[in-house]
Amino acid sequence: MKCPACAMDVDPSRQACSYCGAALTPPPAYYGSQPYPPPAYYPPPPPAYGAPPGYPPPYGAPPVVYAPQQHSGTATAGGVLILIGGILALLYGGFITAIGGAMSYVPGAGAVFAICGAIMLIFGLIALLGGIMALQRRSWGVALVGAIFCMISVGPVFISSILGLIGLILIAIARPEFP
Repeated sequence: MKCPACAMDVDPSRQACSYCGAALTPPPAYYGSQPYPPPAYYPPPPPAYGAPPGYPPPYGAPPVVYAPQQHSGTATAGGVLILIGGILALLYGGFITAIGGAMSYVPGAGAVFAICGAIMLIFGLIALLGGIMALQRRSWGVALVGAIFCMISVGPVFISSILGLIGLILIAIARPEFP
């Protein structure tokens, strides 16, 4: 430390300069009124009420709380369209199966209609499962497969296929909303 009067190097622990006798000012305190930081205690005490901002919390950083993800209506709209297409496919499959039962008097025709109706029923059930998964946003792959099966099931006047195609596009767009 330098003496403010004579600029000689002096011992900072002394009250006066040993050369000229001038009073030495103490070094500036860095931590308020204490020259050194207070000793650390384990566990550290909780902060006092009204502690100045900027001090770190005594037990580490606060836990990170994630906000719930905001969902657009894309997956919901796709799921609803797939559900409607799946219901239409189920109705159409039941109708085809009923026609097959009614055509039992034609050799072989009743069996063909029954098999086609059963396939349509299976496609409709898979489409329903995919629509439910899309509405719940649980499994993107199952929702996509359900949309594909809804698109494959022809349904009355290709309505199921059109709904399945639109649902497939919406589910593909809504991929980030699924886990």
